[in-house]
Amino acid sequence: MTSECYVFIDGLEDKPIICGFFKLNTQTGRGEFNYGKSYLSRHDAFALDPIHLPLQPGIVSYTANKGVFGVLSDAGADSWGRKLILSLHNTKPQNELEFLLAGSGYGVGALVFSLSRSASKHKTNKNTLADLALLDQAKDDLLANKAISNEAKKAFEFGQSMGGARPKTSVQIGTKLYLAKFNRQDDLFNLVRAEHAAMCMAKELGIRCANTQVHETENGDVLLVERFDVSNCLPTNHFLSANSLLQKPKVAMSDLETYYSYGELAEFIRHHTGEYADDATELYKRMVFNALIGNTDDHSRNHAFLYHFADKTWRLSPAYDITPINNSKQHGIGLGDDGRYASIDNLLSQAKRFGLTTAKATKIISQIKDYTQQWPSHFKRFADISDIDIKRLESVIPNIE
Repeated sequence: MTSECYVFIDGLEDKPIICGFFKLNTQTGRGEFNYGKSYLSRHDAFALDPIHLPLQPGIVSYTANKGVFGVLSDAGADSWGRKLILSLHNTKPQNELEFLLAGSGYGVGALVFSLSRSASKHKTNKNTLADLALLDQAKDDLLANKAISNEAKKAFEFGQSMGGARPKTSVQIGTKLYLAKFNRQDDLFNLVRAEHAAMCMAKELGIRCANTQVHETENGDVLLVERFDVSNCLPTNHFLSANSLLQKPKVAMSDLETYYSYGELAEFIRHHTGEYADDATELYKRMVFNALIGNTDDHSRNHAFLYHFADKTWRLSPAYDITPINNSKQHGIGLGDDGRYASIDNLLSQAKRFGLTTAKATKIISQIKDYTQQWPSHFKRFADISDIDIKRLESVIPNIE
């Protein structure tokens, strides 16, 4: 069976403009994409993915990720979003492309999808702060596979393509758009406050981060993460996750030392981001902080690059999804010569890939470690986290030697 759709970019003009055509053979798991002639002729045309989809005419084939180019998946639903789509839609998607179409207009970044080459909708959101209490209650029912009201279904729809496994949706406050993230009843500690505190700590260390705030509802805390890919609720950037850049059918242990790693992302920065090559140093700081705070969920979907429409440049996106997870010291992508394992030696082992000398990298690690060792006071200061949660977090945040 072959499925097809048109791919649009929202934000370059007053309405979405068509940039290409995607075809998926669901039996063979082979996808094909080609840029449209009208798009290639534009002065502001850019490659959706400079590695896997360079800006050039002709059909590009793809067999990883069930045939769906990673950059297209970035705009689609992940595990939580798929649960929403299957719960909220009477007509269930039958393949990967139909999931993209079902969630079109609600995802991160600027891409939208349509069956028509002449019609595509703007990315939209209608949730406000007043909806959060309703959504916080309804998310528990959704997780338990219970029925929810039509009002809640419509409100959740705006978050169905935001990625990740945890409950979330989008909320508009004034002219700003936020990702709203909820706690779960089975969480070991208040993840909303822990993530807010960790993000504030990263920011205080000089790491560019999405702005966050804790919003209290009658049903519990909600984390509001300001969207950095939009302005006045319209896309200003194209979003490309590290997962798309590092896409491989299978990741071998040796890949964690070389290709599927922070070091590989640093080399992408140094070769593709021009005036922002110093972002490689910032990526190193993020890697070190993730290791020291126990954010082992630093997988490839939790790192990204933005193409800014006005500047026509690629840049490492602000950090997002920094949360203490566990003390396993086994991270989502490779840290160095010892793969995923968090140790000082491993963090130092590939400093050159980030453009750093061993002495400079050692100084960065020392500064971040000294700061991070005071995490209980930082968590109290930034998020007023409870004493009980501090005790629980003591078993989560590792001691890296």
